[in-house]
Amino acid sequence: MTSIPAPPACPEGRYQALAADGPDAARFLQGQLTGDVLAPAEGALQLAGLLNAQGRVLALPWIAAAGERRTLLLPAALGPTMLEHLRRYQLRARLTLSLAPAGPDARRALEEALAARLGGERASDWTQGLVRAGIAEIDLATSGEWIPQMLNLDLLGGISFSKGCYTGQEIVARTHHLGRIKRRMYRYVGNGAPPAAGEALHAGTAKVGEVVVAAADDGGMELLAVVNRDAHTGPLTLADGRRCATGALPYAVD
Repeated sequence: MTSIPAPPACPEGRYQALAADGPDAARFLQGQLTGDVLAPAEGALQLAGLLNAQGRVLALPWIAAAGERRTLLLPAALGPTMLEHLRRYQLRARLTLSLAPAGPDARRALEEALAARLGGERASDWTQGLVRAGIAEIDLATSGEWIPQMLNLDLLGGISFSKGCYTGQEIVARTHHLGRIKRRMYRYVGNGAPPAAGEALHAGTAKVGEVVVAAADDGGMELLAVVNRDAHTGPLTLADGRRCATGALPYAVD
């Protein structure tokens, strides 16, 4: 019998839990997130995007549902900013918004969600697990840089194209109906230390993409990057001249 690899541990302190409590909590977040916030089953996590009015991804939270409560699990550095962002839209909605560290149960749920996305592939740490699962993680340096489809959120089931309006929805819908996205997120591997999020990738002298998230990998590194589709097969280089070779993702990028 083939054993399923244990999921990488979610580091304590990496995420915060932004909770929305009250009779309007789910409906309020339905108008702010790309996913169907009314649909998730209790105990399961749903990936979605929180956008600005221009359709750019501010954060990629995992959503947990428990009764009226909806909890967004976010990178800790983004928690305070996203709390203030949501409060600006709250108006008269009957809910309270609060922020707290993600506890053991939340981290365990994240580990299970990532393990399911990895499909049996091993990962030595949390960031490497995200890269190998093809799941972006936005930080303060990259918040507001990309639209959801550039981060493959549609391929990960994180966008509902049938629900009602939400902040940034017009840009997402227009991109979807145009039928072809000019930039997508791909996985790459290379030598040396992981580059910083936001670092440029080049084809020759032309910039063709940016690093989203990168991890160490047995003396080398691997990363996810948003890259022009017509240049994604490379050869690509980082700013210091290191070459990046294409790597596999657990889902097809059209």
